Amino acid sequence: MAESPLEDVVSHWHKLFGNFQTSTQDFYASVERGLESRKIPGLKTSRVKFSEGGVLSPDREYLRVTGDRHTFDMCAAPFGTGYFFSSWVTKKKPELVALYVFLMIVATIVVSWLVQAVIHAPLFFGLGGVVILYAVAAFIVLWVVALMSHGGARDPEAAILTVPLIGWVYARLFVRETYYRIDTMLMFQSAVHSAMMEAIDAETNQQGARSLTEDERKPIFRELFKA
Repeated sequence: MAESPLEDVVSHWHKLFGNFQTSTQDFYASVERGLESRKIPGLKTSRVKFSEGGVLSPDREYLRVTGDRHTFDMCAAPFGTGYFFSSWVTKKKPELVALYVFLMIVATIVVSWLVQAVIHAPLFFGLGGVVILYAVAAFIVLWVVALMSHGGARDPEAAILTVPLIGWVYARLFVRETYYRIDTMLMFQSAVHSAMMEAIDAETNQQGARSLTEDERKPIFRELFKA
């Protein structure tokens, strides 16, 4: 069962249709077809279950759409004689943090040995030299992580950013908010939300329900530009 990351919510949207019924699975499939036609790079879909209330309460299945930095969870479910749709956009939680930190430490030690073997300078004998040696090695490792992130492997970077001090240093050296990063984040949210609206329109038009207004289609954003 997935954990609901309410503290990481970036935006939310919901709508209840009275006297309306549909199939949750058919709706999710319709959204997935809409997303597939858009050919969004790096996008993945899956089904996750969130508890309705607590340990003993039933689970509710959501359609999860995963991008580079955010996840988009949407739900379609009956509510009395009606049906509701909702979506939650959240920042992705880093995974395997302990493993990536361990690999970074090992890599730093290995790189320091290689640097010392290549340089053979008296500077690297003594406490001050050791500190400089490991600082250089750590910088090289962080630089490689940044290169991996630019190449599409973003999990190591996400893990390192959670580490006190090291994450702060890494963010100042290698992670910069740019127009492009913000634009791609907004386009991910806009594309997935549009696919969801298209699927809702198809369902409501088929059953003769009224169409949503422009204001009713707008999600509520919070902390949009925080990484």
